Amino acid sequence: MCRLLGSASPAPATLETVLGSGQRQVFTDMAQLHRDGWGTAWRDGAGRVQRHVRATTATGDARLEHTLAEEASTARIVHLRLATMGLACSTENTHPFVADGMAFAHNGSLEPAGPIERLIGQEQLASLEGTTDSERYFAAVRTLVARGASVFDALVDTVAALRRAYPHRSLNALLLSGTELFAVHASQDVPIPHGVFAASGIPVERLPRHHVDAYYLMRTRRGEDGSILFASSGLDITGWDPLPAETVTRVDLATLALETVPLDAAAPRALVA
Repeated sequence: MCRLLGSASPAPATLETVLGSGQRQVFTDMAQLHRDGWGTAWRDGAGRVQRHVRATTATGDARLEHTLAEEASTARIVHLRLATMGLACSTENTHPFVADGMAFAHNGSLEPAGPIERLIGQEQLASLEGTTDSERYFAAVRTLVARGASVFDALVDTVAALRRAYPHRSLNALLLSGTELFAVHASQDVPIPHGVFAASGIPVERLPRHHVDAYYLMRTRRGEDGSILFASSGLDITGWDPLPAETVTRVDLATLALETVPLDAAAPRALVA
């Protein structure tokens, strides 16, 4: 259970600029709950995907403040981790995961591991570094890309297959390549983890916005300059729109054009690697 934030803009910009005044502090404050590590991936000036992760809390971390306020890019994703019980807080388990020129961050928990591992090819399975279901989710996408699918088709087909295998689990995710940004909003009817919130020791009245009523809802906003934001709950959502449920949305980083595909449009995929 984590927080996701992604942006794409027509020219290099900081997330603070794209988000607007006051939102940076709101986002960093969410690390008090989502305190099991944080990471960011971005598109550099040459169109390559770069990454920085830390397996420690983002609360009080000057690097996160610098990332949001000072580091300009045309596309970036940021992840605050609230680790699934039993999964280690280690660099290898910290999102975003980077491989094959792509970065991936997930908000959810996929258990048991069997169905997802049957979607992963042997080469991608051997490349895994950590123990998370989220890295395996990414490996399943990478498997289809390695077999010749576009990243968009691979992501849609993988999410559709995982939705059938895990009907009551969140598949919300962001994926960044050198040319595209993707947002997965697939968490319809997923129960809100109230027990996890209670175990954190943070009083209900001090939880971030909409955590107790719309924790898994993903939203988007188009800026006046054409920039695009995707975010999970917690920010001030004035002027934001909910992403359509059970969909994958693609942003072309060259044009900032949007395309959204519902999961029920995906071809059936067998759970066999």
